[in-house]
Amino acid sequence: MAVRTITAIPGVTGDWRYPGGGAFYDTRGFFGLDWAALWRDDLRPRTARTLDMKRLGQGLLETDHPPVKALFVYAANPLASVPNQAKVLSGLSREDLFTVVIEHFLTDTARYADIILPATMQIEHRDLLIAYGHLYVAWNEPAVSPAGECLATTEIFRRLARAMGLTEPSLYESDETLARQLLASGHPSLAGISFEELKRRGWMRLNYPDPFVPFATGFLTASRKLEFVSDQMAQKGLDPVAGYTPSHESSQVDTTLAAEYPLRLITPANHYLLNSIFANVPRQQRRSGAASLVIHPADAAPRGLTAGDEVRVSNARGCFFAVADVSDRVRPGVVASTKGRWPGDSKQGATVNQSTDDRDSDLGGGAVYHDNRVRVEKTAM
Repeated sequence: MAVRTITAIPGVTGDWRYPGGGAFYDTRGFFGLDWAALWRDDLRPRTARTLDMKRLGQGLLETDHPPVKALFVYAANPLASVPNQAKVLSGLSREDLFTVVIEHFLTDTARYADIILPATMQIEHRDLLIAYGHLYVAWNEPAVSPAGECLATTEIFRRLARAMGLTEPSLYESDETLARQLLASGHPSLAGISFEELKRRGWMRLNYPDPFVPFATGFLTASRKLEFVSDQMAQKGLDPVAGYTPSHESSQVDTTLAAEYPLRLITPANHYLLNSIFANVPRQQRRSGAASLVIHPADAAPRGLTAGDEVRVSNARGCFFAVADVSDRVRPGVVASTKGRWPGDSKQGATVNQSTDDRDSDLGGGAVYHDNRVRVEKTAM
């Protein structure tokens, strides 16, 4: 089943059982595909070391025994999206690091690659698509032939396997074969969905009732109830009742850190970008405009800031530049600047991720993009 979020109020009122009556997120777990057939973890000769992408800079600069000597990047632009940007840049700049990047464009990360392999776009390759917002599986058929020497990522992996002299047959399976394997799980959600029919129609809804009430027969807890007091949390040494845990940086008051960096920076999504994916599209760049920093009038006045002034936003990790947007859309003590811009299109090659920390969150091991204290100063332009 999927990871889901249900807010407390719909849980108390019971409105979660009605369409539109609760918070519902991430439907991926309802797709009963045979992921093991795709991943083939059984082919691993031994347990592989795992490094955390959000701490990529640390992995490239500090990991030892053995150190990281090669980096293979696909479907990612970490120099734009990973926290602690200066550390990531320092790691990518190592002369002894061999970096390969599969890409459509010359991203900031690709500029540090030893080899760039051109990748196909969605309209140029076959793919089986699931979702994390609905219950339809889709088949993507190429609409045009790939440009130049562009290859699908799966084909690049097949050619790498051949060049490395690997003999495992599954490494050379076609995209259609992989899709058939995924759909052959026997899971009830895929009843009536064959590869042939999916390819013919293009999309098919999973075998769930319509409308679908995911928890009609119980929740994924030992009690089968929506638990406001969780034994599972208690067993992990955590408070069994959901509550508020103060953030590491932003909640600090009367500390050296708070005095040095008095404003709390949050980095929401940009309305015209999808994370960092469309940040190089000229039309979206024009619509998005220059990088801005929303700051409350009460914080702007003592800093001599007016709307349109250029500001330098900094902390011990790094700095970036933005245009002041003086507004009460944020509360005093908080500033906001959207994520997703590419360093190469930003002043001095720096974005908001210059200031973000690469440590783990206290629960779940997530990134802490919004727990970030900074100083804001007017620049001389």
